[in-house]
Amino acid sequence: MSGSVDMGWVRPDNRRLLVAVAVLQLLLIAVPALWSDRLVWMLSGQLIVLGLVLFSVERALLVLLLVNIVLPSQVLALLILPGGLRFQEGLFLVALVFALIDLVYRRDFRIYPSRADLPVLIFLGVTALSVGTGFLYHNMTTVIWRDARFPLYYAAFFLVTNFVDKRSALRRFLPALVVAALIVSVEYVLEFVGAIDLSVGSRFVRVARLQGVVLPLALLFIANQFIHYPERYGRGLLIGLFAPISLAFVLTVGRGMWVGFGVGLITTVVLWHLNRPSERRRAWQAGLLIVGMVAAIGLTAFLFQRVTGSAIGAHALERSRTFLDLGRDVHVLGRLSSYVVTLGQIAEHPLLGSGQGATLSFFGFNEEFNRFELAESWTVDNIYLALLWKMGIVGLAVFGWMVLRLLRLAYGTFKRTRDPGVRAFAGGMVAMIVGMGALGMSDAAMLSGRFALVFALLFGLMATVARGEETE
Repeated sequence: MSGSVDMGWVRPDNRRLLVAVAVLQLLLIAVPALWSDRLVWMLSGQLIVLGLVLFSVERALLVLLLVNIVLPSQVLALLILPGGLRFQEGLFLVALVFALIDLVYRRDFRIYPSRADLPVLIFLGVTALSVGTGFLYHNMTTVIWRDARFPLYYAAFFLVTNFVDKRSALRRFLPALVVAALIVSVEYVLEFVGAIDLSVGSRFVRVARLQGVVLPLALLFIANQFIHYPERYGRGLLIGLFAPISLAFVLTVGRGMWVGFGVGLITTVVLWHLNRPSERRRAWQAGLLIVGMVAAIGLTAFLFQRVTGSAIGAHALERSRTFLDLGRDVHVLGRLSSYVVTLGQIAEHPLLGSGQGATLSFFGFNEEFNRFELAESWTVDNIYLALLWKMGIVGLAVFGWMVLRLLRLAYGTFKRTRDPGVRAFAGGMVAMIVGMGALGMSDAAMLSGRFALVFALLFGLMATVARGEETE
């Protein structure tokens, strides 16, 4: 046919093609090595990622989820793109470009609405308003854009709802989240083992990274899968995934995450209890389920402690005591100091906040010099205070509306569905949202930092699954 391109030369027995590909691969490895060994894996990794995401919005979002969770901050800092774009933002823009191409040339601008579109859209609008507020109050431009980029990640919600279907949400994205958590847990354990002296049994080094937020999320989804639909993957595999992730979760020694996971676990069991026929409900069974899962986490940590000789239990107990005596923890005192200063700034601009780019000065503890020093920060470790500070009462109300809409969608889907896989996912979402509500008292990951993108994707998956259930 006229105009067609002859592609007959693209075949496995074409020796010239094989030689050309081999030479290209050699150049991609050898040439960057002339400048730096680091360039070898950076360039190769970026090309592999680019090959995975080309011409598929769904694959791009899947890779975006994995990369954003798995890669440590130190690695992402090396992958800054031209214009100051972070690597995950570059992937997001690639997905956006392919989405626009698909909308124009395949769909004729047809979009698929969901029941959570309006609150998410208004939240993005309030974020844009807070950018204007930041300029109005003459906040630093560089800090304004650094602040605003994270809440704007919630635009990824619309890519998920329009380019990911229910089947992919359950069979690709949810397992990808758990696999990412497993990789992070391996990183945690290796870092812990490498940091302590195994010949001295009293040593303990706390492993604390931003990536740790994914650990309680994955544990809640695994717990819901184990309760509602263990046949999908088998109880053995679920237990095999639960153990290493729970070990890394213990190594974080994050009190806020422990509380958030505990609240999410209780929510999971309460949903399971209420969803059972009334004649089969037994309160002692619900209590036993909670105790059993907590005991499984404790047993995993105990066995690891016996093997390595590390002092996990003693350190965890010491950290837990600060719940009763906050004055014993200098880091908590520093955090409380930042809360007091933040409340003062909120009182000055209660309605719309101080805008993106606002900073605060407070007394924080410097571990290197073992003393309190005046520090400046662009965020605060409390999502409610962070929203009030940067976006005011309006921002807090709109964000709460968005999250509550997703919570209602998840709970409604959990109650209505007859598909055990959907029930497990919806139950996990309910537990995650409730747990993050508790964790938000000491963490602002849903708003500040790259993990805002993870929550945006999860919210989009929930809206997609809920829409799929309603249309079936």
